[in-house]
Amino acid sequence: QGSCDNSEVASSPVVYILAAMAEEQTVVRSIAVGCLLCTMYIMVSACLINFNKFLLQKFPFPWELTALHMSFCSLMSLLLYGVAPGLFPAMERVQGRKMQLLKFFLPLGAFFATALYASNKAYLYCTVAFLQFMKESNVVLVFLLCCAVGLQRMDRVKAVVVVWILAGSWMCIHGEINFT
Repeated sequence: QGSCDNSEVASSPVVYILAAMAEEQTVVRSIAVGCLLCTMYIMVSACLINFNKFLLQKFPFPWELTALHMSFCSLMSLLLYGVAPGLFPAMERVQGRKMQLLKFFLPLGAFFATALYASNKAYLYCTVAFLQFMKESNVVLVFLLCCAVGLQRMDRVKAVVVVWILAGSWMCIHGEINFT
């Protein structure tokens, strides 16, 4: 009589309470990690914006800086691919079709170079706060474009987040628009 079977233990209220507490801790941990990652993203982004603004004050040639940036990144990517091709597992699937893929990557690279040039040029005219919030609002733009092509789905929570980011961006940059 002093022993109990597994069905009594499994249906015990203590087990349900412990399971609920474990699930709540997982949710809290997930939220904390999300907040930490967002904070780190914003901090790194602000540091890069400040560094780029400093760099463009010393070297005020955004087109040349963009060319140097893209050349360096291309060279380092090719070097890394030559040294450790295992870090690029998708390259095995495109063997023999690399030139065909070039027709997709060249326009993408051209658009990226244009965006990089425009952002480098903006450092010469805009404040860091303005640039930071414009950069953060790019996340909204990418999300909305993904919704437009069907890669993401908009719901009420996401819509509230989008409106929140846009409202925060608008409040931050209100009065900052002075391109002189």
